[in-house]
Amino acid sequence: MQVSRRAARVFAMQVLYGIEITGCTPGEAIPAVLASETFTPTMQAYGMNLVDLVLEHREAFSATLQSLSEGWDLDRMAQLDRILIMIGFAELTHVTDVPVKVVLQEAVQIANKYSTEQSGIFVNGILDRFARDSKMLGDSYND
Repeated sequence: MQVSRRAARVFAMQVLYGIEITGCTPGEAIPAVLASETFTPTMQAYGMNLVDLVLEHREAFSATLQSLSEGWDLDRMAQLDRILIMIGFAELTHVTDVPVKVVLQEAVQIANKYSTEQSGIFVNGILDRFARDSKMLGDSYND
């Protein structure tokens, strides 16, 4: 059965957003997320893996994001943009069965739907630079 990874990424985004704005635990954030949308157990499992990865590597991901976003303070960034970038970092560095370009495209599309008008461009720029700096992509987007 094919898992909708986009739905799982949205689930992870919503859980992480709940944690960030309320200071609650993942276990406390999940019921509110599940009350707003239906996610299959498989989607939830993939999404929770992303949540766990982001929380486990939050300091390193924050430092990476800060270094890649020259001239931007993390606190000035839209919360959803930060969260989506960190989910992208988690997938790019710890999930081996998702192509790099898919991670970037999914993050951009989710940002376009759920965040600000310019979020897709910002999220793409950060994740693309991270992937190139990490030698996950070549010099051309078509690589």
